Amino acid sequence: MQFLFSFKHMETSPALQTYAEQKLGDKIDKFVAKPTSAHVIFKVERHEQTAQISLKAGDGFDVDITHTSSDMYASIDQLADKLSTQLKKHKEKLKDHKQPKLSRSQDEEDEEEAEALDAADIVKFEASRRRVQGA
Repeated sequence: MQFLFSFKHMETSPALQTYAEQKLGDKIDKFVAKPTSAHVIFKVERHEQTAQISLKAGDGFDVDITHTSSDMYASIDQLADKLSTQLKKHKEKLKDHKQPKLSRSQDEEDEEEAEALDAADIVKFEASRRRVQGA
């Protein structure tokens, strides 16, 4: 898992990087098995603190999420929640490829085939078997 951090209109903060890597990394590792890269952007505009993540997953799944609030740590927390929701949906889509249920089960079909054989078919089979053995 690779993280790339960018800071716009604010000073670089190692504490913020560590916090974001821990919160977002846990969510990503939980739902994504293949190697990924994440670009996290921290931006300040007036009184709004914005956190944005651009995630490129190894299975071809890309996601961009943004959250804005008055506190950067709160933005990261909300971003992690949104990321978790989207990754969970994607994982369920990947797992939800089961075959639709058939109208009749295999056992019911076998029973119908057995009932379809009547006594005349059995007599014909036995007669042909005797002819082959007797010849």
